[in-house]
Amino acid sequence: MILDTPLPGVADQASANAATSRPLRILVAEDGKNAAEILALFFEMEGHEVGIAYDGLQAVELSQTFQPDIILMDIGMPKMDGVEAARRIRTEHGNDKVCIAILSGLEKDDAKRHCTDAHIDAHLAKPVVPDDLRSLIRCFRESSAACGS
Repeated sequence: MILDTPLPGVADQASANAATSRPLRILVAEDGKNAAEILALFFEMEGHEVGIAYDGLQAVELSQTFQPDIILMDIGMPKMDGVEAARRIRTEHGNDKVCIAILSGLEKDDAKRHCTDAHIDAHLAKPVVPDDLRSLIRCFRESSAACGS
């Protein structure tokens, strides 16, 4: 079904959210081009500024110039996996204020074991749903720092 008008309250809520908080800078690091673009579009529709990296090395490089508040990073990417990219962002570049969330198709406990040493703040299971993405943003805003899962 296609709606000609927005659902009641949806536009009002989006306007209220945009008015009460600054847009965040969100880096989407995902090697699946379609998935990356869909995630970026979601965050843009939520009123945020988005950068996209298609591999781990690009994510590390772009994190320095784009200076994101949140990085949503696929765990398995070419050139450098998400865990190593997160580790480099934290240690080599001293970026401990960014919230890094790993996207993974692995079971949550397995993914957490892989992410412990890299100081990953959150784990989101694929396929990720909009409510999980909004919760990540809300958690970041409430803590004004990194956010655990």
